Amino acid sequence: MEWKPVIDVFIGTKAQYIKTAPLLRLMTEQGMDYRLIDSGQHAAFAPALRRNLGVKEPDICLADDGDIASVPAALYWMIKQILTALFRPAYLREEVFSADSTYCVIHGDTPSTFISLVMAKRAGKRVAHLESGLRSFRWYRPFPEEMIRQLCTRYCDLLFAPSDWAEENLKQMKVRGKIINIGQNTNVEAMQYSLERATDTLDRGSPYALVTLHRVETILRRSRLAFATSLIQDLASARRVIFVLHPPTEHKLRDFGLMESLSGLENLHMEPLMDHGRFLVLLRGAEFVITDGGSIQEEAYYLDTPCLVLRSETERREGLGGNVVMGDFDKGVIQDFLQHYGHYRSGQAIGSKLPSQRVLDSLRNEQQ
Repeated sequence: MEWKPVIDVFIGTKAQYIKTAPLLRLMTEQGMDYRLIDSGQHAAFAPALRRNLGVKEPDICLADDGDIASVPAALYWMIKQILTALFRPAYLREEVFSADSTYCVIHGDTPSTFISLVMAKRAGKRVAHLESGLRSFRWYRPFPEEMIRQLCTRYCDLLFAPSDWAEENLKQMKVRGKIINIGQNTNVEAMQYSLERATDTLDRGSPYALVTLHRVETILRRSRLAFATSLIQDLASARRVIFVLHPPTEHKLRDFGLMESLSGLENLHMEPLMDHGRFLVLLRGAEFVITDGGSIQEEAYYLDTPCLVLRSETERREGLGGNVVMGDFDKGVIQDFLQHYGHYRSGQAIGSKLPSQRVLDSLRNEQQ
């Protein structure tokens, strides 16, 4: 019987599902068999997400206890997975990964990225890293993402750089793995897919600002989360504000006693996590967005939405000098953005260079 290559794909977070989905759909369309491994980090939210993204159910889920909604739960989950990787390599080879696979595809810079790297290596797999070469050049900002990026680029075998800048970063690091420039982030294809299928239920009433915060460096420091809360209050005094709440963010707002200051504000509408298409519709229609997320910075760039990033550094170049302003929790910078946000437009269209096809072609070539 002719050997048919299989690719392991290890996914942990909502963002990883969204940005890896274009590759998964392409593999299905072109008859490339893959084994989908779900870390179980978002076990409750992921089924609806997969349906919206046109992705199959996972072949194995490493946890099914529901979404991880707090930082202590996330730490416990991470330690448990790392111990499994270190002390149960036979289980990984026999139960988690495919016996017929050579490569495992991982994505991004989250704790689940690190876990997938360790598990794949312990199972004897070569590792292909999507979204490789992004850098903030500050070890602890953002934490732990920058450290995870460094580890992945050092130990992965295929490094898929989404831009010339990312490719040059990898070359400067003198990485051992093979660098492949795919020309664009798969996030572009993910946006196109979700927007084409989005049901536009947006209230076309008064203009609004969009806010979403979830970074560990933001929500674990009370001073920073209190600063963001005060900013949201000020925004809501003058305009409609839609605040998309990630479960860990909501947990820390309550833990720090900050949720009460947001409750009852007439212009503030707090929304739970939603499907990607609906969020993109909100992002596209917003006067501006305030976020601490790099992926949202990139999406705002392609949707030409003015974007204030509540961080001092970013691992992405998209929008810098155009529609993106780094706020750095600096009141002066933030106030200037709020007064002049209408001037921050990039004029960028989404476009697509079909990066997922380049990834799949490379994986095929490496296994021949």
